[in-house]
Amino acid sequence: MASPYFKARRTFDFRPHPYEIGNILGAKKGFEDNHFLAKVYDLDTGHYRPLYDFHLQHFQNTSKGSEAVYFRHIWQLAEGRIAYFKSRNPFSSDRENHEYRIAKLHDFMEFLRTIDQWNVRPLEEIIVEQNTALEKQQNEILRLREKIAELELYNVSQKIMVQDDHLSTFVDLLQQIGDLELPNGRKLLRSDHQSPFYKMLCRYFSYNGKDIPINTARNYFIRKDAKDAKKGVAIPEEKKLFQIVMRNIDS
Repeated sequence: MASPYFKARRTFDFRPHPYEIGNILGAKKGFEDNHFLAKVYDLDTGHYRPLYDFHLQHFQNTSKGSEAVYFRHIWQLAEGRIAYFKSRNPFSSDRENHEYRIAKLHDFMEFLRTIDQWNVRPLEEIIVEQNTALEKQQNEILRLREKIAELELYNVSQKIMVQDDHLSTFVDLLQQIGDLELPNGRKLLRSDHQSPFYKMLCRYFSYNGKDIPINTARNYFIRKDAKDAKKGVAIPEEKKLFQIVMRNIDS
């Protein structure tokens, strides 16, 4: 009976699928595993996944078996063949060929490790992998805790409250500060973006006893033509109560 795990090439099929096993005479019964491994030896690593999927689909269509059963068979096949080659006489004339096939099988098993959902790999390998993942997670948790502690230094217990109906008045002052120039003509504050202003506004100031929504604050700092201004962007003239001017230190 032909192996259910692999799809064999039909006899005298001159246009076979590239992943079908066997030769012009098909695949000899009882040697399907060898034919499959011959594909592994010949193919680049980028073909391992489609090769695996091609024969998995055949296995599931013909035997209705699960992928777990198929995967275990493929794993044990590759693992057993590596052990076989390693047991050969290292001084034989086939040594170079054996080493090449061992290397290809190791590459193939590295691919299999990436899709092993059933922990078919050796228990000690799984434990090492899980410990490595746990250590990585613990380091990430520690990093995040340190980041949170650092951010906590910038938190305030109570935000500065903008009085009455003068949020836009305060924003006008922030915009003026952003536009101030020094006596030498350079800007007092240099920022390539407006986000530091509106994020500072949201983080440290409140309005009418509530936090200031980020979108509301951002709209104030989007520089647009008046005709394109959205609600909350353009500051009404009657709200511009203050003007920041340079002090005349010579007087």
